Amino acid sequence: MSVGDFEIFALHDGVQDCEPIVDAFPVTDQDQLLAYKTRYPGVYGNDDLWRLTIRAWLIRHPGGQILLDTGIGPKEAPGFEWFQAEGQIHAALAEVGTSAADIPTVVLSHVHSDHVGGTATGDGKPAFPNASYLVQSADVEFLRGLAESGGEEERAIWDVCIAPLQTAGALVSLDGDTDLAPGIRAHHKPGHTPGHQVVRVGSADGSKILLSADTFNHPAQFAHPDWPSGPDNDPEAASATRREVLAELATEAGTIIAPTHFGESFGRLVAGVDHEPSWEPVRA
Repeated sequence: MSVGDFEIFALHDGVQDCEPIVDAFPVTDQDQLLAYKTRYPGVYGNDDLWRLTIRAWLIRHPGGQILLDTGIGPKEAPGFEWFQAEGQIHAALAEVGTSAADIPTVVLSHVHSDHVGGTATGDGKPAFPNASYLVQSADVEFLRGLAESGGEEERAIWDVCIAPLQTAGALVSLDGDTDLAPGIRAHHKPGHTPGHQVVRVGSADGSKILLSADTFNHPAQFAHPDWPSGPDNDPEAASATRREVLAELATEAGTIIAPTHFGESFGRLVAGVDHEPSWEPVRA
């Protein structure tokens, strides 16, 4: 997707039918959730499982390249145990003419295993050897605390995905919103995790794109921002963040939205046939 002088590439890392969608989105009215299957089939798998698509994002800008998230990672990464497949981010980068060594900046939207699994190689070295890895300090402390208190998955994420970056001096902790390059800014949007962050890209011609990470994991959350995602660490804060983002989008007509886990890579917020806020996929 081109936005002024910027190019944003959706890097397909993998797709699997995971848990029942009514467990992934534990809403009060399960029938209403299932009724959205006709409108948004891309997130519904066989037998009403949640079809989880995983993406990372490459932002190519006049000064270089920025990668948002690293996907599931290799078989040694914690996410392999539940995803049952290695991530394909390096093959996806090759398809757009880039290699891991070409990336100087990796932004981690948050510290869940399907976003940080590819930070390190199977032998414990940074997978993007020339990159600084930018993560909100709130997420570093969140993950460290869970790992130290006995969380098995969190300990694995810390040991396999984060500790190698610290050892290499490649981990950079952010405290709040941060400019990444002219026209590119990371915004702290907590709730899904305490340090969850999104990336906004805005060009001189006024066109904009929001890489929304896990702010929205189901298109119906545009109309129902209070519907939780099962992995939300703080459902109330996640809901508040969704409402905040929706209010921002309402003042920025035409902004392209790029969610990590929808069936489609890019879309817009529109008024649907029933006048509720709806997801409309768009192509580059």
